[in-house]
Amino acid sequence: MIRSIGKKLWREESGAVASVYALALPALVAIGGIAFDYARLAAMDTELQNAADQAALAAVTQLDGKAGACARASATAVSHLANRTVYSNVGGTPDITVTGEATCDATGKIKFWQNKAKTTAATTDANARFVEVTVNARTARYALTPIVGAFNSGAIDAAAMAGLGSSVCKVPPIMICSPDPSVPFDANGRVGQGVVATGHSPGSGSNKDNANQGGSPGTGSNTTWAPGDFGFLQVNDPDANNRNAALLRALAYENPPTDCVQIDENRVSTGNPQGLYDAINTRFGIYDFNNNGGGNVLSTCEGGDCPPAPNVRMDYVKQGNGNNSCKIKRGTGGNGFSLPDSGSEFKPVNPGGAYNPVTALHSNTNAIAAMGLPRDNCHYTSFNTGSTTLGFCPGGNGRFGSGEWARQDYFTKYHNSNRPANWQTISRYQAYLWELSGNMPTGGAPTCGLPASNANRRLLTVAVVSNCSSLNGASQPVVIDEWVDVFLVEPASDDTLRWNAFKDAIYMEIIGKSTVAGAGVFGNQTVRRDVPYLVE
Repeated sequence: MIRSIGKKLWREESGAVASVYALALPALVAIGGIAFDYARLAAMDTELQNAADQAALAAVTQLDGKAGACARASATAVSHLANRTVYSNVGGTPDITVTGEATCDATGKIKFWQNKAKTTAATTDANARFVEVTVNARTARYALTPIVGAFNSGAIDAAAMAGLGSSVCKVPPIMICSPDPSVPFDANGRVGQGVVATGHSPGSGSNKDNANQGGSPGTGSNTTWAPGDFGFLQVNDPDANNRNAALLRALAYENPPTDCVQIDENRVSTGNPQGLYDAINTRFGIYDFNNNGGGNVLSTCEGGDCPPAPNVRMDYVKQGNGNNSCKIKRGTGGNGFSLPDSGSEFKPVNPGGAYNPVTALHSNTNAIAAMGLPRDNCHYTSFNTGSTTLGFCPGGNGRFGSGEWARQDYFTKYHNSNRPANWQTISRYQAYLWELSGNMPTGGAPTCGLPASNANRRLLTVAVVSNCSSLNGASQPVVIDEWVDVFLVEPASDDTLRWNAFKDAIYMEIIGKSTVAGAGVFGNQTVRRDVPYLVE
């Protein structure tokens, strides 16, 4: 009997599970409590991170490079942050906040940087390009985790960094090298200054050397980029297999079928369009394409895609109306655009002494057969005879001029009895607009049959690049100091009668800081798109 009862007790299992649970209950409660509190902690972290992301994206929209940009960005981050946390349960308001900063630097809760890698702190409103926002820390009190000895999460914050992704659309992707990369370019302080943008790139110097010009032209390096050298930013085009054609379209077409040009993180194009000067000359009503790598650019240009500006006053003279009459005439005979004969071309000569805008610089203005708005005086090799750098202007960066041009010669030639009141100080662009306002001289309108576009057709927006010395092809992004609007002074030409210092060159005048890249509105050819984005 006793033995039978013992066997029964030995085999009895009822209540065994309860004892196991009793032993495991503290551990189960601890695990469940940790999971509950971890979920609260993760949710609070998400709330804080969302707030930091939104604050950074709001702040970066204010970084336009203008005065007060950093202060506006800071105020925007503070005032536009309306997030709340429902998972922080340690007193105080549920609002998530950020502490504002008064200066452009990389300290405090709102940091400003010049680069995406955060290796160079911003120092001014002009160079603040990225903003990093850290929201003020919050704490979550644990509900069940204290059973294992932890009572709260401690102070937890979140940070986000944002930049402004900007593109300029329908703008020819031209870049020129800054005359002094150590200081901001300041286009608004250079209004009226002439620039000879040379078609120079590493390994391919293109100086013009004509003995009949009375000396040697200015020399430039053949292996490195120099101030005033120009190139092209990368451009995308539906014709992805023909980059040359894409560049030609971007330069010649009024509405090029290209994607937008990035303002940041762009690279030098490795294309080499032989017709780039011809493409730019279409803006003067000259259609001289030879279709070198240009595909169907020529036919579509002549079909209306490349209209001329309404005022194309220039030193070219059009002869005849037959075949090739809209091309540049080479050699003797035939039709086309040509420069005046030697002796009747514009040839400014330095009269000595200080520049005087009322002094004629040509020996006989009445003998000039045709004259366009001229480049800076010192950019003519005829002007500074005796100098070892003909066609260069004084001051160390000779491709950037002084803004002094032959006003007396030009207005005597075309407007002797009707001059603008400020003719002695007027810029070429202002003179161009004045002529269009009802003062157009005979021969200023385009002559090749295509309807003229608007005044902006003779304007370009160019990127002034500050890291030219380190560029080698498309190996690294360019650093764009400023986007600048410029006025095309004259068509590109290599003729010896032009008195050029360079074989390949485009002469332009600075209008000022680009209204496109400054988020303004500029003509009907350009659009700016700014999109804030998170870096981290």
